[in-house]
Amino acid sequence: MKQIQTSPSSTEDASSSRLVDLEQLIHWEGELSNERIRELLGVKPVYASRLMSGLMKLMIGRAERASAHAPLKMLYGSSKDQLPRSPDTYLHILNGLPGAPLISGVGVVDARMDLSLISPAIFSVIFRAIKRQQGLRINYRSMNHPLGTERLVFPHALVRAPRRWHMRAWCAERSDFLDFTLGRISTAVSDSTSCQAIGRIREQDTGWMNVVDLLIAPHPSLNEHQRQMIACEFFPGAASLRLKVRECLAPYIVQDLRLAVDIGKQTPPEYQLALLNGDSLNLSFS
Repeated sequence: MKQIQTSPSSTEDASSSRLVDLEQLIHWEGELSNERIRELLGVKPVYASRLMSGLMKLMIGRAERASAHAPLKMLYGSSKDQLPRSPDTYLHILNGLPGAPLISGVGVVDARMDLSLISPAIFSVIFRAIKRQQGLRINYRSMNHPLGTERLVFPHALVRAPRRWHMRAWCAERSDFLDFTLGRISTAVSDSTSCQAIGRIREQDTGWMNVVDLLIAPHPSLNEHQRQMIACEFFPGAASLRLKVRECLAPYIVQDLRLAVDIGKQTPPEYQLALLNGDSLNLSFS
């Protein structure tokens, strides 16, 4: 008799996905109990116990449990432990869980404000243009043209910069690759012209393809103890940090990290970090 291949059940898929989330949670909370799993996931005790068993297998050598009813505790410093650098993933998972309102009860609050209101209709038409390597006709507002002008563009990337979303695209009007802020695009309509027809594709965008080093260090105007404190906060174990970024995205990183480029004018306490190799980079801020 021919055997029929079956795919994993939706329950198994959900359990696997939950275990990945729980792995992140225990990294940042230090321990997980059945009660905490029930709180966050809104599940019954039997399913919570099943998830705990799966998590224990996943965390062998990285976490331990004193007894069958004790919380599973992280073993920080384990050779098998690859601790993520930022708890942003932890926050993202928490915000998506059924028990998300409970996070305020344990003192975890995300105070960041996202002011980039993006139209899903515009975002999706840009996404499709990138996927199909086709052009777009957009109405774009800028500081020079606040009422907007029509542009024919050929996008190749959507970028979530720290403060806002951008589209990286070849602009037929300017004959160059430029960044377009999504919040300034009032209309976007597909154009039948192919990117290949004008020979402009991602690989020809030198600003995108070139990777530059940002050499970051505590501001030289700080005293020795202040410099040590800042270094310990941002790059523990080192006196400076060499950050590799796409050349066209470097200005956004500099702005977001509030790096002093002109250390003589941009001084502490407003600027605590400095870009030491700013003179060698061609940074253009918008």
